[in-house]
Amino acid sequence: MKEQKPRDIIRNISFIYWAMLLGLVTFIVVTSLFVSNVGEVIISDPHTAYILKTVLIFILIVIAPISYLLPQKQINNIDKEQKLTVKLAAYHTASLIRFTLMNSAGILIALGFMLTANTNLIFLQAVVILFFLIYKPSPFKIASDLELDQNERQQIMPE
Repeated sequence: MKEQKPRDIIRNISFIYWAMLLGLVTFIVVTSLFVSNVGEVIISDPHTAYILKTVLIFILIVIAPISYLLPQKQINNIDKEQKLTVKLAAYHTASLIRFTLMNSAGILIALGFMLTANTNLIFLQAVVILFFLIYKPSPFKIASDLELDQNERQQIMPE
């Protein structure tokens, strides 16, 4: 297998980011259309809906910091003396974990919305989308996170 170029790795990270974000937004739109046309699927009991909403809030409160801290710890543990492509591959893995955690939280909240038709869950979706926007990868953010030197920065910056 041939070694990827640094810009290709960055493009791959961006592609995964946009695919997951757009997939989540599509899922949210589909569940919203479903709820507006059908109503709640299963849970019509207000007490059960309240418990589900509370559980989803708790899940978001747990997943949001984990989606930052766990990948950030992996990024901080990347050896600064390694080749740029190795550092970027490790960053790619950490980013994938970050995006997957937030995407799973968003999907769970969308499913909860579909089950209960509780419009307050849309606010939780806004929080998930906000985190996705904060986590948006860019060459500048990657260079800062990895503490790249000037030569390495030039290799990842767009032309």
